[in-house]
Amino acid sequence: MKILFFISHQPNPRFVKQINFLAKNNQVSLAYFQRRTLADLDSSINSGVIRTNFGDIPNASSPVKRVLTYLRTIKKIKKSVSSNQYEVVLLNNLDVLLLYFFSSFKLFGKKNASKVAIEISDLREYVFGNGFMAKRLRAVERWLYGRYIDKLIVTSERYYTFHFENFFKKDVFVLENKLLSKEIKKTDSWRKEKSSKTIIGIVGLLLRKDEYIKLFETYKAHTDIEIHIYGKGQYQKVVEDYADKYENIKYFGPYNAFTDTQRIYASIDIIYLIYDTHQVSLNNRLALPNKLYECMYYKVPLLCSKDTYLEEKVKEYGVGTAIDYKVEGEIEAGIAFLMNNLDSIKAHFKTLDKNLYLGDEDYIALESFLKA
Repeated sequence: MKILFFISHQPNPRFVKQINFLAKNNQVSLAYFQRRTLADLDSSINSGVIRTNFGDIPNASSPVKRVLTYLRTIKKIKKSVSSNQYEVVLLNNLDVLLLYFFSSFKLFGKKNASKVAIEISDLREYVFGNGFMAKRLRAVERWLYGRYIDKLIVTSERYYTFHFENFFKKDVFVLENKLLSKEIKKTDSWRKEKSSKTIIGIVGLLLRKDEYIKLFETYKAHTDIEIHIYGKGQYQKVVEDYADKYENIKYFGPYNAFTDTQRIYASIDIIYLIYDTHQVSLNNRLALPNKLYECMYYKVPLLCSKDTYLEEKVKEYGVGTAIDYKVEGEIEAGIAFLMNNLDSIKAHFKTLDKNLYLGDEDYIALESFLKA
């Protein structure tokens, strides 16, 4: 197949895995915008992939600047998406869906010959809102999906049952963000230094200001607890400020998910994966983040939020516990429970079916799904 990935940001690890897997047997092209808050994993992408970078784009918090960027690059987008007759075009959100069809001049005309798939890794706020604009955006979404989208990919089954099942009746594929065995860089030479301290890890995009502050305030200057943070993102400055002030809070900067993950997980005892579930957006309650699968593979227990789909999976698999971080004392209780049961949880990890956290079979099925 000739496949185009047209996405709103430089490929994150999830897209890198898909691109590299599909590039083995297909001709894959990649077109994307650049976001400064995301890690650059360009070196981890298959060298045979044809790439087009449309340049920097502002975050969603600056919608006017983002629209202006889209308008300035529309000619370049048109040239890129129309230069080849792709059999499959894979998009990643409503913005890019609109851009793709406007740039190919097919929005009000004959449907493009390519099969169009869209992958949803998060549900935007308009999905849950009751305001005028939210309702209008949902109406536009329904119309576009019904007319132009052939295949839907979701990273959590709950995204489909909560939202898309109401209006999308075509092909659907659930692609959880599991690890791909061939992308895992393993080494036997790295071992964790023995320490009497409990190491709590925050790993990934730094998007959770209040959740981080609550953890930092709970354990700042603690003699038996260290907090290690890896990644970059919107609230990086908050992390840096705490790390500058307290010796037991350590910020290690951005990392490469394909080369550094084993070293990071080998150095920590618990993953802190807490979301605010009291927001208008229910996305945090419905998501299944990649950290779930990394914790299972690297055998590191996780602390997650109550009243989430993630909590259901964590309890089902026996890989951690859940709290409401806003309730006083629950963070300490959750950490104490995990440390008191650390040996039994780690022994339980060894009993898990590898297909719960390795997506090798899922990716084979994905390729067939896109071909059909």
